[in-house]
Parts: sequence; structure tokens; C-alpha cells
Amino acid sequence: MNNFFKPDVLKEIKKYETGVNEVENFFSKNECDEILDYLRNLKNKSVGKSKSIEREESTKIFFDFNQTDILKKLKKKIEETTGEFYVNDFQPHVITSRYPLRLHADTGKNSNDVIFKNIIIPLEIGYSEKNEHTKPPNTIIFKNSWYGQSALFTKHAGQDYDFIIKDKTGKFVDIININHFFNKIQSITNEEILYENKAFFVDEKFKNYIENLTKSKRYNLRTDKHIVNDKNLDRKIYEKYMSHQPYEDCTSLEIDRVVEWKIGNLIYWDRCRIHSSDNFLKNNVLYKTTMAFFTSKTKF
Repeated sequence: MNNFFKPDVLKEIKKYETGVNEVENFFSKNECDEILDYLRNLKNKSVGKSKSIEREESTKIFFDFNQTDILKKLKKKIEETTGEFYVNDFQPHVITSRYPLRLHADTGKNSNDVIFKNIIIPLEIGYSEKNEHTKPPNTIIFKNSWYGQSALFTKHAGQDYDFIIKDKTGKFVDIININHFFNKIQSITNEEILYENKAFFVDEKFKNYIENLTKSKRYNLRTDKHIVNDKNLDRKIYEKYMSHQPYEDCTSLEIDRVVEWKIGNLIYWDRCRIHSSDNFLKNNVLYKTTMAFFTSKTKF
């Protein structure tokens, strides 16, 4: 893989790398509830300040640290631990995930940017009330570094039409090519269809939703260039954590740390690191919410 970042920028990036870090009880449970309530009820929803993106698999609320005094103080408190940072190419956000995030790296798209840390603060976890056997979700951080632009790692390289949607039963399905799927349902109204052995009920609302997805621009490129050897991930580890991701996508990867989510903990790692959610659905987690942002040492 050719490095995306310019040599002098890459040198600076590596100078700030510190691996995986965690500060326990950075915020109390009450503080997390207050932060989440505050961000969900921000009055200003204009683009560039705060906005919300709703999909079946996730909801994102974007904000700006300079938006209010409360958010400025929040950033200052985090910087006292991580060091000074800027947020350049992807706004800070709160994300509620209802389907596990797959293998990716949040390195941005600016080759002049001295990228710094991924930062998350878990704010809430929703468990199934129907099952007593629950475990907290985890973030899986690999030893493997990626110095290309922001990417999702998959054998289906070259396609950026994949989306997670729900089938008729409410289960999440990974549609590799949403355009192909939309073409299949365009002429169907109020009928059930089978697509790759999954059942979908197609009405006008469903078709409009899928059509909007076909017009969505994906931020991450899709690539398999993270695979640099034929070493497979241990199958038991894969089944425990990564079963939402095709096994072959995990080739060449080696886990550095499995970070269990604890409400209010501050977790941060180098933006070059490949990482993923675990398959929290197996542990009867319905959704999880975290504050997340991708920091830089460069100010643009």
C-alpha cells in the first residue's frame, strides 16, 4: 500500500502515536445522561453546527464544540487528558448503533492533516428485556495500522453501494449493492419479495427509503489492501467478537485490545488503527450510544 499522507506529515503522525488508552469514570452516569439529553435537544440543527442522520442501523447527531459554552468546556476537559486537538474533516457526533460497525479506519481524506486520536465516550447501552444473558459491547482495536484515506475493509473492494437494512422480520441484512436491490423492487408495490434468501415487504415507504439510500454518498472507500499476508484470525476469537463481518475480511489482522464498554469511560487510540465493533447483537444488546470524534494536531 502506498502511503496516502505526505512523508513529512506521516512522520508527524507517527510521533504522536501512543496505542490504546482508557480513563475510567471520566464522566459519571448522571453526567453521561445529562450530556446525551443536552445533545439530543440542541435547538440549532443547521448544517455545519448540528444535524441528525437517521438510518435503520444507526442514528448520528452531529455538533460543533464551538457551538455552546457547555461544549467548549467539554472539549477542554477531554484535552486535559489527551492533549490539545482540533476536529477538521468529520464533525463530532453522538452515534446510536443498532448494528455492529465493521472493520474500518478513520484516517480522513486530507493528506496534509496530522491525524491524532479517535475518541469515544460510551453514554448508554440498551439491553434486551427478553433475555437475562447479556454482556456489555466491546470495541475491537487491532495492531494493524492503515495510512491510507478513511476506509472500510472488505473483500467486496471497489463497491461503495453497501447498506444495512431490515428484512420483513426486523433482522438486519447487509445489502452489498443497494442499486441492484432498488432495481429489483422498483416495479413492486405492496408485495413480499425474496432477495438473497431474505424476505422484504415492499411498499411505497420502503421504496422511497431505499431510493434515498442509492443517492447517499459514502464517506469511506472500500478496499482489501489491509490484507498483506495469508494469516487467518483465530476462529474462536472471530466467533466470539467478529461474526458480523465475513471471516475472510479479517485476514492479516491481529487484535491489540478488546475494550469493554463502560458508561463514562474515555477511550482513545491512534486514528491509523484498524478497529471494529464486536457483534454485540449476540450478547442481547439492542443498541449502544457513544460520543465520537476524530481529532488532529493540524488546525485548518
